[in-house]
Amino acid sequence: MYFQQNGDSHTSPMSDPKLDEHRRLIDKGDKGGDMTEKGAPLVIVNPRKDADYNPVTDDEKNRTEEVDKIPSDGREQWVEEVEERITWGSNLEFILSTIGSVVGLGNLWRFPIKVKQYGGAVFLIPYFTMLVIEGVPLFLVELWIGQKFRSGCIGGFYKIHKALSGIGFATWMIGFYTNLYYNAIIMYTIYYFFASFQKTLPWAADCPIGDDYPANCCTNNTKSSYYWYYEVLHISPDISTAGSFNWDITLCLLLAWVTCFLCMVKGIKTSGKVVYVTAVFPFIALIGLFIMGMTLEGAMEGVKYFFDPTYRFAADAEMDAKNNVTILSSWRHLYNPYCWLEAAAQIFYSLSLGFGSCIAFSSYNPPKTNFYKHALCISVVNSVTSIFAGVTIFAIVGSNAYKNNISIDQLATGPGLAFIAVSEAIATTPAAQLWSALFFVMLFMLGIDSQFAGIEGMMTALDDTTLIPKAIPRPVVMGLFCSFSFLLGLPFGMQNGQYLVDLFDNFSANFPLMMVAFFEVIAVSWVYGIDRFCEDFEEMTGYYPNIVWRIMWVVVTPLSLAFVLIYSLVDQLQTPLLYGKFVGCNADGDSWTEDVNYPPWAWGLAGILVFSSFLFIPVMAAIAFLPKVLGPKWEITLPLVAAVEDAKKKNGAMAMTGNYPNSAA
Repeated sequence: MYFQQNGDSHTSPMSDPKLDEHRRLIDKGDKGGDMTEKGAPLVIVNPRKDADYNPVTDDEKNRTEEVDKIPSDGREQWVEEVEERITWGSNLEFILSTIGSVVGLGNLWRFPIKVKQYGGAVFLIPYFTMLVIEGVPLFLVELWIGQKFRSGCIGGFYKIHKALSGIGFATWMIGFYTNLYYNAIIMYTIYYFFASFQKTLPWAADCPIGDDYPANCCTNNTKSSYYWYYEVLHISPDISTAGSFNWDITLCLLLAWVTCFLCMVKGIKTSGKVVYVTAVFPFIALIGLFIMGMTLEGAMEGVKYFFDPTYRFAADAEMDAKNNVTILSSWRHLYNPYCWLEAAAQIFYSLSLGFGSCIAFSSYNPPKTNFYKHALCISVVNSVTSIFAGVTIFAIVGSNAYKNNISIDQLATGPGLAFIAVSEAIATTPAAQLWSALFFVMLFMLGIDSQFAGIEGMMTALDDTTLIPKAIPRPVVMGLFCSFSFLLGLPFGMQNGQYLVDLFDNFSANFPLMMVAFFEVIAVSWVYGIDRFCEDFEEMTGYYPNIVWRIMWVVVTPLSLAFVLIYSLVDQLQTPLLYGKFVGCNADGDSWTEDVNYPPWAWGLAGILVFSSFLFIPVMAAIAFLPKVLGPKWEITLPLVAAVEDAKKKNGAMAMTGNYPNSAA
């Protein structure tokens, strides 16, 4: 939807009574007006506002004449087009797809560990604070961008202002890097799922004892660690030692990408149906695991520890006494900036903010969809699921720690929580194979749903460009994309692959994601304009944002994001990230890795992951303003908005130069 701009004024077509009447006829199902070949009404509004103009009955010639009379001064008059665009089969498909996107693997292993690390229930204070001041406001902005402009991340920001198209490209790159390593994690879940059908779970079997594996390492609580490092990863001694291909997990990686292709081959037409299973089943499985976990001996001990890490197991108390450790109050974490940074990061990952998937999904909504209601419901479901998953995980691992008198303080983090701690605990339960298969198929579906969202975010964005010829069918494009991504992901199947997964996880999204989110909210609340944004918001949802929301979007959310961004950058410069180099089980039997510095080539790769995404923001802004500063000869034409250009050629809609409302600069 585009608006007339004359000087500093603009007029919304929402107030045109003729257009309102036409919309009313369309909503009632009348077939008035010109129809596209797919039957969708196409509305072209007369820029001149002639008194005798009839948007319902004017013919093709009239529309063509109006296109010819578009001003050439770069200030477009407004045209509204209802594009030929597929939509969700129902609101439920959109809701389930978005829930599948936001409820992912991070809810199951990242959130519980952060709660444990930062004071248990105390961590929920910064978590819900960041949800209110950053998470939900940004979630609403992304849903609005997609539904308003009927475009992915690239086209959406371009339509706000040509200079902002770099935000879309940065978002695309972040999504691309994330999808590469995310499927590597799904690869591990597939491997463990098939391993669960053995008569004895392989990570519960006795581990070998030899010169390179001390006898005191082969205890009950390290069998799963041995299996993870030696049998699954065949891990190399450091990140610089690539080793050989691990063909077992490489085939699992291929299966993950084949699954993505089959489920995404026709976009939301196929994925919208698949999510009825992949988005619903994990909740059923999680409830089953919760019931099983809470029936285990010592489960409540683990739950108490989850909400209050000062609660001590017997083994933890013995270790504290041995090391002369004094347990401090959990409330001290509220004064720790890292606690708030981790809460903000958790919100970004759990709501899939800055990855482009939310924009893509909402772009397939009908224009009048109440995304405000959906956003609030999805945010609540996401947060409740995170807490519920944390209780379930700690009930299971807490029971194992209680029964075997082992420490829970040094619980593995990230993927290690699922593939070491939880798998080990499940191996001790009755019907272990059943619960193991259920757990890992749940992880697979949580991961693959998020992967569907990421891929759709990229594919929808590519539709906004001419980078891929429109003559190539979507299945072919999807096949080429998945094949290319699989080939790029082959290093994750090497013996040093897990190190690379960690590197991508640490650098591909963190800083660039914060940068994208900051410019997102600035683009909407300051460039597009908070008043016009709220007017559009009301037109779409029937709700006009109150003063609290307006303050959030204009002041609170940008400032909080700026704080997180600057503090994260300063912290990274002062304390560079380390990686866990594999050393095997040491003499004390309590450590498998030691933290060391990345080698120079790894820092170079990290720099590429960071700068190749967020540098699009200043570069595209510079390209947009070059002609204004240095003259027309510096005009650079980029393949940005092919979808709208194609609609112009086919239906007589006006060309886009990128100077949209509030873009007089």
